[in-house]
Amino acid sequence: MRAFQVGLAIAALAFSVPAKADTLDILGDGISGDVSITGDTSLWSLVGGVTTTTPDGDNGKNAILRYYVVASGSNGTSVFSLGELNPSFGGTNAAPFVSDSGGSLSLIDPNAGASGRDVSNLTSLQVLSAPALPSGAGGVSSAVQLTGLVNNPGSYTLGKLQSSFTPSQVNVPITGGIDTYTGVPLWSFINPSNAADAKSQIVITAGTDGYEIVLSLAELDPFLGGNPQDFLPYADTAGDFPADGIARTILPLDSKHGRWESNLDFIEVTDAVPEPATWAMMLLGFAGIGFMAYRRRYNSGTLGVA
Repeated sequence: MRAFQVGLAIAALAFSVPAKADTLDILGDGISGDVSITGDTSLWSLVGGVTTTTPDGDNGKNAILRYYVVASGSNGTSVFSLGELNPSFGGTNAAPFVSDSGGSLSLIDPNAGASGRDVSNLTSLQVLSAPALPSGAGGVSSAVQLTGLVNNPGSYTLGKLQSSFTPSQVNVPITGGIDTYTGVPLWSFINPSNAADAKSQIVITAGTDGYEIVLSLAELDPFLGGNPQDFLPYADTAGDFPADGIARTILPLDSKHGRWESNLDFIEVTDAVPEPATWAMMLLGFAGIGFMAYRRRYNSGTLGVA
């Protein structure tokens, strides 16, 4: 079908029909409000210039990874994290793009199996971000808190991870060989309660130091082209553990490992455009978890893995 549409576009050019530039509304600090699109334009080139901000006292490392874009059109919304779009982090995936198809705009994800993320009659792109988290004390995490729009929320220690899921393995090339990770596919661990609406939700991960990453839920969804090797391991053969805490995340296709969250402390699944009260509750949850972690470290005098 897409090849047929491309063929029609080429035929139109052959008959010297003037190219039509369609206007797209883009909302976000530091980027243009209205942009004329002619032909195919990468999504990153349209939204990558957003001005990232981090309040004083919060963890500002790789602040771009807190941001995501909500694309809206006639078939609803579709969310892409700026981390998956940014060539410095997104790795080997093909770049989603906006296409001018002779009178209307479409957002197309060309990756295998990802056509469910496409947006027809695209009208706007809105760049949003999760609130920045305060810098944490760091140290080795002892549990992962899973919360939000998930089927099995709770606190997962090493014992609970091992007993709740059948372990699987992922082999990741490293300098000089292969690192074999043992753990749980990240999609299986999250187990979203509304997977049918995955393309309009985000996943927020945080480490004990406050390092924060936003993923689009759709980029993890195997039914929307997500990589089944995106993983939550708790052991490996190359020595990441126990220094990397109770568990971490790995996204093997990411080229810079900036979205590989070590000393994982928290995972939240939420709507991409939440009510302000939802953000407030999330921040309170982070604060409570940080306080409890501090008390555990203070009372024990050590940093151990449960």
